[in-house]
Amino acid sequence: MILLFCCHPLTGHVTPVLRIAAGLHQRGWRVAFLSSPFFRARIEAAGLQFVPLTGMVEYLDDDSLFDRSPVVMDGATEAGLPQSVTDSRHQTVYALADEWTSLKAAITSLTAEDPGQHILVVSEAFFYGSMPLRHHFSEYPSVVPASLCVSITAPAIRSVDLPPFGNLAPFDQSPEGKARSAALWDAWTAQVAPLTAVLQEKLSESGVEDSSAVFMAGSNYACHSAIAQVGVPSFEFPRSDFTPGFRIVGVVPPVVPKAPPPFPWWNEVVTARQKECKVVVVAQGTVETEPTELILPTMRLLGEREDILTVAILGVRGASLKGPLPPNSRVADYLSYDAILPYASLWVHNGGYGATMHGITHGVPQVLAGDTQDKPESGKRVAYCGVGVDLQTAKPKEEALEKAITMVLSDPKYLSTALRMQAEAAGMDCVGNVEALVKGLIETTEKQ
Repeated sequence: MILLFCCHPLTGHVTPVLRIAAGLHQRGWRVAFLSSPFFRARIEAAGLQFVPLTGMVEYLDDDSLFDRSPVVMDGATEAGLPQSVTDSRHQTVYALADEWTSLKAAITSLTAEDPGQHILVVSEAFFYGSMPLRHHFSEYPSVVPASLCVSITAPAIRSVDLPPFGNLAPFDQSPEGKARSAALWDAWTAQVAPLTAVLQEKLSESGVEDSSAVFMAGSNYACHSAIAQVGVPSFEFPRSDFTPGFRIVGVVPPVVPKAPPPFPWWNEVVTARQKECKVVVVAQGTVETEPTELILPTMRLLGEREDILTVAILGVRGASLKGPLPPNSRVADYLSYDAILPYASLWVHNGGYGATMHGITHGVPQVLAGDTQDKPESGKRVAYCGVGVDLQTAKPKEEALEKAITMVLSDPKYLSTALRMQAEAAGMDCVGNVEALVKGLIETTEKQ
C-alpha cells in the first residue's frame, strides 16, 4: 500500500501535513508526497517519495502570476466578501485543474513503478485537485476507492450551528442564534455565487457532473470518505451536524530541536525564568510578514518592561529590522516555534491555525491579531475556549494590543486554560489516530 499525500503547496499547509506523513512513514508505511518542487528537499529528507506538481499550481506562493481581478457573474461580484475568501479563490478554485492533472499523473507514475501496489489518497482539505477523484475511482484500479481528508485549519464546513467561515458573528446555538446563522448562510450563498459558478465549472471540466458544491461550504471535505481534523476537542465549536467520518485527531507532534538555535542571545531565553523574567514571543507567520502590523508595536509597548524579554520572529530567512531596538528585544529572522515556545509566557501572533496549535502544544496563552485566510476562525476559537484574546484585526490599535497583552499576562485563568489544553493535546496521538483512519478505510473497502 502506498499512501499518496497531496497538499496545498504553501508552507503553512505543507509543514503539518509533512509531519503527519513522516510519522506514518516511521510507522512502516510507504508514503509518496505530491507537492511543489520548492518542498522537494524537505520531503525527501523525511524519507518520503517526492512527486511533482506541474503547471501554474507549482507557483501558488507567487501572487503576481495570477489574475486577481474580481469575478463577475450576472451582475454579482466579489465586492464585500471577506479578504479571507478573495485571497483563497485563485489558491484553491483556480488551482483545481492543474492539481487534478498532477494527481492523475502521480497515480499513473506510481502504478507504473510498482503495478502490484495499491494507492490510498490522503488529501489536505484545501488541495481542491482531489475533489474529482471520487468520480473517477473506476478509471484507476490501483487506487483504493476511498480517500482521507486531513484538515490543518479550522474546518470550513457548513453547519446549522455556525455562521459562514470567516464571519465574526458570535457562536450561539440558541434558536435565535441558529436563525441568524441560517440567514447569514443564505446571504453568503448568494454573495459567493460567482465563485461557486467557477468552482462548478472547474469540476465539470474535470469530469464531475451534477455538482452541488458551494464555494467554502465544505464540499472539499465531504468529497472524502473520512476527515482527520487536526486540533483538540475543547478548541472546536460543538456542532450538531458534524460531517460523517469527521474525527478530531489531536495536534501534530512538535519537533524537538537537535541543537540550540544559533543566536548569541539564546541563553537569555533559557535562563529568563530563573531571573523572574517573562518571555513574550511575537510573530506574523511566513506569508503576511509586514512587521509594522504586530511585531514592532508589540516590541514598542513592552520596550520599557525590565521583567519581560521580547523575542520577535520575522518569518523570512535573512530578514532584519532597521533602526535601534528596545533593549529588552531580540530578533530572529527564522526560528522554530517548537524551539522558543517552551520558554514563552505569552504567544502574540496573527492567528494562523498552525501557529495557534503550536501555542496549545506548549501550553502558552495567546493574543491573536489577524483578519485574513483562516485567522478569524482561529481567533474566534481562542476567545471561545479561553486560551487567549482575539483582537479581530491585523492592525490593532496600540491601546487595544497593550490591554490584551497586559490582561493575558496578569490573569492566571489564561495560563490555567493553556495548561489544561496542553494536557489534552498530549493525551492524543495525532499520527496514530490518522493511521487508525487509514486502516479503517482500507479494511472497509476490502470488505466491499
